[in-house]
Amino acid sequence: MASGRRLSVNPKARAAAAIAQAQADLEGAVEALDRLPSLDVHSIALAAHALNTFLSVSQGVVALLLPLLRNHPSRQVTIWLEGLSHANDLMTHTVSQLMNGAVDVEPTLHLEDVDLRRLVERACAYYRRPADRKGISVSFTVTADPPTIRTDRVLVAAVLDNLLSNAVKHSPHDRHIWVDVHGAPDGVVCEVQDEGPELTAAERELVFTPGVRQAHTVSDGEPLSGYGLAVAKSFVDRLSGELTCTSPSGGGTTFSFWLPGGGPKV
Repeated sequence: MASGRRLSVNPKARAAAAIAQAQADLEGAVEALDRLPSLDVHSIALAAHALNTFLSVSQGVVALLLPLLRNHPSRQVTIWLEGLSHANDLMTHTVSQLMNGAVDVEPTLHLEDVDLRRLVERACAYYRRPADRKGISVSFTVTADPPTIRTDRVLVAAVLDNLLSNAVKHSPHDRHIWVDVHGAPDGVVCEVQDEGPELTAAERELVFTPGVRQAHTVSDGEPLSGYGLAVAKSFVDRLSGELTCTSPSGGGTTFSFWLPGGGPKV
């Protein structure tokens, strides 16, 4: 009889012990989670957007290389091939940052003499295709004889990609985008002006903040997001330049960046 009672009690005891152990394991797991380093979602999203930006640059370079390779091989082919290689290096670097959790590590700059006029002109030519699909015209002008500057060609191309893609995306159909490059004290300025939604003073204060989504929407209902612009500003800052945003009453926004002629401060 005693043996039978032990057999009937033991399963309950074992179940109770298992529950107690599970509770202890759960408490230990919660404590372990509390000890994990905090995850900065905005930083991860920023790095992910940077990956997309570098990929867009690579794709744009390839699109520009194809006619050059077919028609007239030249020194420009080598330059763009080097740019493509550098972009891939930057993407690899950013992936490493994500894997290591060190998203705030700055990429190594690859400095060379850059004619910003030609870089912007090619970027405008690339974005005329998606602009045409919305009936948007893209005008490119050069004023005040901009000098050659010493900078990172791929980071500048990434900034242009962000600003032009943003202008095309958020401009209504059948509008205009103006892009101008001109010389300025100690450097060069590039301005991208669109006829998209007007930004309030408060929105302009936050437009370069990672993850901030503006109240305005474009015709397809997509809200303005701050990740691409935050990436652009981080690149301009890395190049010791300045990126600003203005939006006059009545609509439209102008993003303007200045880069020093002598190269970034190291």
